[in-house]
Amino acid sequence: MTVPPCLGANAGNCPTKGRSMATAQLVQTTVTYSGQRFTRYPIRTHWLSENEDLAAVLLSYTSDRQSGDTIAISEKVAILLADKTVPVETICVRWLGRLLARFIRPQLGEALGLSVPPKMQYVINETGRARILAAAAASALTRPLGIRGVFYRVAGTLARDIDGGVEPHEHHLFPPLDPTEAAQLCEGFEQSVGVGIAIVDMNDFGGSIRATSTSSLPAAALTEILADNPMGQKVTTTPFVIIRPEPS
Repeated sequence: MTVPPCLGANAGNCPTKGRSMATAQLVQTTVTYSGQRFTRYPIRTHWLSENEDLAAVLLSYTSDRQSGDTIAISEKVAILLADKTVPVETICVRWLGRLLARFIRPQLGEALGLSVPPKMQYVINETGRARILAAAAASALTRPLGIRGVFYRVAGTLARDIDGGVEPHEHHLFPPLDPTEAAQLCEGFEQSVGVGIAIVDMNDFGGSIRATSTSSLPAAALTEILADNPMGQKVTTTPFVIIRPEPS
């Protein structure tokens, strides 16, 4: 699905703060999972900032939600509004971080990943030099065989899922939420909005479900239903998707 950017010359495409799903939604799409049809409603918002309350934003933009819905929230937005980002300026990039970042080769059209030195350095600091060097060695041995992604599998979840460090968030890193903390956020948001909540990290190459609330669709179902990334990327400003089961 092609979505016009919500910036610059296309700013007129953006909803004003507080519009409901009926006026703020983009093109809805329907998918089938395990014999059940689900409609996905991406919700376009204003450009959110760390000074806003995510529960209030959810209430404002999803006023047309219904019982049985699940609202998927972009993990990046959850991290930003929960004030869990890491300022890039606080990371002292050392020689190993710069060296290893040079050997990360993103696929065409892929996010830059750990090829951004501050991100690589942060992962080294948090994961440990030994594990990252082991990941680099494993990658060097398997890449000539055409096996990709070994570095991230060995380095772990933080290396795979950390975001930010590039425009439009070049000044902040977005380390993934702890699953327990994410689950607590989901339960709190469900109490606020009255429907299931999931915090998800999806991209054009797949992704993961960080946590779900009690009334949410299960993670396995959401992984399939959101596999084509209906939330879009970056400047699409569609951090929420309402997922609604259709009557049989």
